[in-house]
Formats: sequence, C-alpha cells, structure tokens
Amino acid sequence: MKRLVIITIVLALVLSLASVSTFAQSGRLSIWSAASEEEAQALVEQFRVLHPNISVDIIRAGSGELLTRLMAESPKPSGDILLGIAKESLDQVYDLLVNYKAQYHDDIPENLRDTAEVPKYYGFSMPLQAFMVNTNLLDPEDYPLSWADLADEKYRGEIILANPALSGSAYAQLYMMYDIYGFDFAVDVAKNAVFTASSTMVPESVARGEYAIGVTGEGNIAQHILDGSPVIAIYPQEGTGARFDGSGILLGGPNLENAKLFMDFLTSEDAYRIILETRSRRVVHPNLPGPGPLPALDEIVLRDYDAAEAAEIREELTMRFADTVF
Repeated sequence: MKRLVIITIVLALVLSLASVSTFAQSGRLSIWSAASEEEAQALVEQFRVLHPNISVDIIRAGSGELLTRLMAESPKPSGDILLGIAKESLDQVYDLLVNYKAQYHDDIPENLRDTAEVPKYYGFSMPLQAFMVNTNLLDPEDYPLSWADLADEKYRGEIILANPALSGSAYAQLYMMYDIYGFDFAVDVAKNAVFTASSTMVPESVARGEYAIGVTGEGNIAQHILDGSPVIAIYPQEGTGARFDGSGILLGGPNLENAKLFMDFLTSEDAYRIILETRSRRVVHPNLPGPGPLPALDEIVLRDYDAAEAAEIREELTMRFADTVF
C-alpha cells in the first residue's frame, strides 16, 4: 500500500512538471513587426522549429502605427513583441516594455542594447552611415578617412549630401558631425558639398561618377559594389554612430512566457544570421559578417549615438543649418 502511494505521488509530480513544461512552450504569441514581412516570416518559421506548439501571429505595420496602437491598448495590449523598431521610438514607450535579460544577453555589445542592467530591448539591425568614394575619381592617398577630412577645401564641389531637413539618414549625418566637432564644422563641410533633395541620389550620383564622395547608408554602397560600380565604403576614423533598431517585450501582453522564449531566440546568432541573409541587413551580433562585401561589425569604429538628443534638437538644428547654408 505504501509503495502504491509513493508511486502515485511520483507519477503526479512527473505529470505536473510535464504540464508546466508543455504550458511554457505552447499557447500563442503575437508579434507586432515594423521589420519587413519577409524578415518577420523567416524568423517565425525558425522559431516554430524550436517551439512547434506555439501559434504565432504577425501584425505588420509602420512603427508609428504600432506605437500608437500600443499606447491606445495599454495596460493590456493584444501584442507580445515589438520587432524592428527604431531605438528612439522604443525609448518613447520605455515604460511600456518589460525588463528581461535574454539568454544570449552577453553576446550583444552593450552599446547595441538597452543600457539597463536588465534590458528592455535588444538591437535588431543597424543603419550605419559611411563614406562612398568613387575610385575612378580619387586616388587612394586622397580618400577621406575621417569626418574631419570632409571639411578640407580640396574636396570643394566633390561631395554630394542629402538635405538633412528632408532625409532621416542625412539628419543623422548632420547630427554626428555636430556632436563630434560642433555646428561650425558642419557648415564647413557644407561649403564643400552639393545638396540633393533625395537621399537615393547620393549613392547613384557617386556610382555614376558625377561626384567623388557621398555620405550614405552602407547598404546603398554595398549594392553598388555588387552591381560592379567603381566605389568603396570608408568608415570614418572617429566612428560612425551606433544607430540601431531593436525589439522588446510588451508590458501587459497576454503571452509573457512565450515572449521571453522569442526574445531568447531573437538574440541568438542563428536569428541574426536570418536577418542578415534575408534582407542583407547589418546586424548587431559581432560574430557575423557585414552585408555583402562590407566588413564585419568588429572592424568598424562605432560611436555612441544619442538618439534622444538627436530627436529633441532635430527641428532646431535643421532650421539653423538651413538658414546658414542654403
């Protein structure tokens, strides 16, 4: 009789543990994604391989729409994960995110995740800015190697930039120059440059040989290199701003434990490889190569990019710059 009781107790414990395990790895998960549909689907497909009992829904929308929805539905949002949202946007809803130290926390550089001891978000991908140089127009000894070089008068008329009042990436470039060397330096660079209203015209013009130097997103440079254009990417010696978009868990979401499992997966090298290979994005994992022909992250000098300050002074800085330069 005693033996039967013991067996019954042990069996009950085993079944209890099994049910807890099953519960933690089943149920639902809702992802609100500002990343491309292709990226989100690729990530979810691999997550389902790891956790086949979890049913995943993806809501795809722009970051502004997703943040508006989050604030409207808080404190009980219907979603669990924000995916691929700009850092500055995540900071706007910081109090609506969950502190969670993901499984691969230590693999992600400190300046590419929330700086809290237990972060509320981790980096997803990086829109790094770099110099695009036409190698038919400049000899190697004349390549600009630093932000400071762009102010050299020998480059007068050789540089093309996008208008920072009309382009988010161009504003990031202006803010970086302002942050490193001050407003007057940015004006000195502008004296050497021609400005275009379209940011896409910068890499296209350099690739065609109309200008020797452009400052643009590194992905644009990679594409033109792969297309056979005589151009290279140069990352400034002072560093390029460590701008990134990220992902986090929504506070009050219906599936917290499954959201934690997804964040564990999302910060793994396998997940970042999916992001890299799906859309050739620069990812924040230092072990992975750059997109296409570009260098790995650990070969690039990065500077802290104060996204909050950049956003706060954007209107003032762009208006002052426009009034001075144009």
